[in-house]
Amino acid sequence: MKFFPILGLTASLAGTAQAHGVFSTIFINGKSEGDGKCLRTSFTVDKTTGPITDLDSAEMACGIVGQTPAPETCSIKAGAKLSFEFRLWPSGSPPGTIDGSHLGPMAIYAKQVPSASQDPTGASWFKLWEYGYDETSHTWATEKLIANDGIVSVRIPSAMPTGQYLIRPEIIALHNLAAGPAQFYTGCAQISVEGGSSKSLDIPAQHKVSIPGYIKASDPAVNFNSHPDAVKQFPYILGGPKVHEFPGTKESGDIAFSPLDGAIPADSTPAPTSAIATSTAASIPKASSPPSYGGVDKGLAISRDGTCGASSSGLTCLTSVYGDCCSPKGWCGSSLAYCGAGCQAQFGICNTEHL
Repeated sequence: MKFFPILGLTASLAGTAQAHGVFSTIFINGKSEGDGKCLRTSFTVDKTTGPITDLDSAEMACGIVGQTPAPETCSIKAGAKLSFEFRLWPSGSPPGTIDGSHLGPMAIYAKQVPSASQDPTGASWFKLWEYGYDETSHTWATEKLIANDGIVSVRIPSAMPTGQYLIRPEIIALHNLAAGPAQFYTGCAQISVEGGSSKSLDIPAQHKVSIPGYIKASDPAVNFNSHPDAVKQFPYILGGPKVHEFPGTKESGDIAFSPLDGAIPADSTPAPTSAIATSTAASIPKASSPPSYGGVDKGLAISRDGTCGASSSGLTCLTSVYGDCCSPKGWCGSSLAYCGAGCQAQFGICNTEHL
């Protein structure tokens, strides 16, 4: 099945409809699988980039055409990097990621299925990654996404059991709640995980949800107006379940907004389990304990490739898409490995209180 004729037609209609955003492509270890391949995503002309606003709709699971299976399923090794691209239009013309006014959080969900052609609605969805609002850099997940050219990545956990899955990236736009409900942008990739654990998938009940049904119109997560003129009561509270952490898995937060071909830093290995548990998956800093800006120089150039510190000609991590902390080895990130002991305070924020 080829999507390119539809993509071209869609591009020709760009001037006649409002552009929002669409999940268009997946990449495995930085290599494109081809536009539309292995995706349950909307490529129909009339609803190409339209949002989902009915939280009880079956479209919440895998998007506007999510009930229709893709003709292919893409294979990926456990432990590999899976990236998703969001575009203003499926064809990529005109270029762009999502309208810059569409501020809000993002998450990536997964569901193991007997067959990738299965109905995606119902129970057993779990969360692999999430990002809301960073009060330190005043940045929403969508702003990070736009700064990273529409790419968000997750590491398929090495302990994730071999089998077929639906992987679901999600954007929640909270930009104009006064005029209407929150807007959801999503779709699903049909993925076959190879070389993973031979054990059965065991997700704690509190980490599993049904889609639709995992979030309600009354939830705080969809009632926080991100419009610049709106009155805001921080912190922003993310919706859905907590992220499920597979044993021994490196943190996906360290590569979420990294370049497609960017090397994964050697010091991206997470802190010991006990430290992760007390730091809420190494989310630093905690709202109740503000970080120290120390002697950070806010006039330095912002890192565009993840490097920082003296070894990178003095680039700073503050407000970078990789994280605000500069590790002892000169890499930007947001986990304990970057923000804790040895963090380079001149080139980003540091926090050692939770080590």
